[in-house]
Formats: sequence, C-alpha cells, structure tokens
Amino acid sequence: MDAIQATHLKRPCLESLTTQELIQVADSFGIDIPPELDRIFIIEELMESAEEEEVSDAPANKKAAPYRKLLEKRITEPVPLPQQYNITFIEVMLRDSLWAFTFWEVKSDDKEIYEKADDFVGYQLKVSEYRNSQEPFTILVGTEDDAWYIGFPPGGGHFKIELCALRGDEEIVLAASHPFTMPRLFNPSEDVVLYKNPLIRLSGIEDFSILHNNDRESRIKRA
Repeated sequence: MDAIQATHLKRPCLESLTTQELIQVADSFGIDIPPELDRIFIIEELMESAEEEEVSDAPANKKAAPYRKLLEKRITEPVPLPQQYNITFIEVMLRDSLWAFTFWEVKSDDKEIYEKADDFVGYQLKVSEYRNSQEPFTILVGTEDDAWYIGFPPGGGHFKIELCALRGDEEIVLAASHPFTMPRLFNPSEDVVLYKNPLIRLSGIEDFSILHNNDRESRIKRA
C-alpha cells in the first residue's frame, strides 16, 4: 500500500464516507462485507487491512485506485455545516458570570403553522429562576431571530430558559433549556469595589449604566 492510501485509510477519513461508499471501498480491497454489518465494523476491517498491507510492504492494490480519488476529495473538500437541523430546541452557553448566549430553532412545519395563525403574536424567551419564587422575565424575539445574549443579575442563581410562541393570550412552551447556574459575583445590596474582582472586570458590569426609578424621573426634561 502506498503512502497516499495508508494515510487515507485512517478513521477520520473513513468516517467521512457513507456506508455504501465504505462497502465499495471494502469490495475494491477484496473484503467480503456481510449484509447489514454495522459501519463501525466495516471501518475496523478497512483499518486492519491497511495495517496488514503496511506491515507486509505489499504493493498498492490497483483495484482500489478509483477510490483513492474519492478519499482525496473527501479530505480536501470543505464540509459546510447545516444552517438548520429542522428540529425544535433551545440551548444555552455561559459566556461569563453575567452573560449567557442562547440559540434556538423551531421546526419548519410548526413554525409555519404558528406564524400563519390569525392570533399569532410572536416568540419570546422566558427566563425563570427555578429555586425561588421570583417572577420570570421575558424577552420578545423576532420570527427570524435564532440567537440572543442575555444578561443576568450579579447575585447569581439557578435558571432555565423557555422558548415560547404567543397566540392571543396563550403562551405555548416550544422548548426548554437544561437548568444552569450563574455564579454569584456579589450581593447587589452591598457596596463592592468592582475593579478588585477579575470576574467582575471580565463581565463588563463596570460599563453598565443602571437607571433606578428616581434617576429616571430626574432625567425627564421639564418645560
């Protein structure tokens, strides 16, 4: 087996082939594949065959030459990630102690049904702290949105995020994230020297301009 074939008959490259292509490659090397054999075992057989030919220093199998091009193409050809998976889900990734990135998808058939309904209002993210009685907060998102950064209070807590469709007065939960924990940076009711905590600096909370009710009133322009 030549160097090119030996390199290509490695697990990552073989796993990039379809089951039918694996069977064709095995046939070209003279390996009999029983019907309904799982692709995992086909890959193992091909790798074992490659190792045997490398050890014996046997010449390259000429019958396998057409599949060398197939393997080379699979290695050099970029594989695009799908834009959508056509399933309904929501996932959460924590960025730091104050921010989480959430992304979601609504199955295309369901999405069409919801959005064509006369009473369809829109979608929202409902963020709930599930270990206490605090009211959840909601974020309205557009029909074309599929991701959002969400800020959380510095006091931390245990949360989940639900993706909901709004129809009239009804809230339909389409998907819910796994429960997750945001770490506590500090107690908002206490005076804290923000710059001394590296997690606080990372979160960027020092750049926030938080308006309280009395601040809002004082900023109203009066005639």
